[in-house]
Amino acid sequence: MNPINLKQSEKEGDQVKLLLGRVGIVLIALLFLILTGCANTFSDLVRSKEEGKGTSRVYKVNVDQAWEIAKRVLQWEGTGEIKENRSEGYMVINSGSTLFYKITLIGVWIEPMDKNQSKVTVIIKSKTSADTIRGLSEKDFHESFALFAQGPEIK
Repeated sequence: MNPINLKQSEKEGDQVKLLLGRVGIVLIALLFLILTGCANTFSDLVRSKEEGKGTSRVYKVNVDQAWEIAKRVLQWEGTGEIKENRSEGYMVINSGSTLFYKITLIGVWIEPMDKNQSKVTVIIKSKTSADTIRGLSEKDFHESFALFAQGPEIK
């Protein structure tokens, strides 16, 4: 191979490397945008609760009973792992995951109204995508909660 063809070949190789590097950067940036755009975070739930969003109902059960009933509803509905923060009065659950991200984030807040009544607020944030199948709604949660609250006393 003559020196001119060798230099041209090296130049073309450098251009290909540069192009692949730029394509890689673009793909990484797109992936980052997709993942951050598709994720709901706990701060989204807190912001929604502070804005008065979600569905709240008062039940004739004490806080301990409400806590156990809420866990039972979420387990019954087949959601993911429940992360409890009892001292702050909330539990959070991720459910409906795909290969890339969690689709649904569920937050449940339990507040005492008096010693025999509790206010239960549920907020469900879902990211819409082609493969999203949304199971539990806020209305469904409260319907199930009401049924469990009528059942035998939870100890």
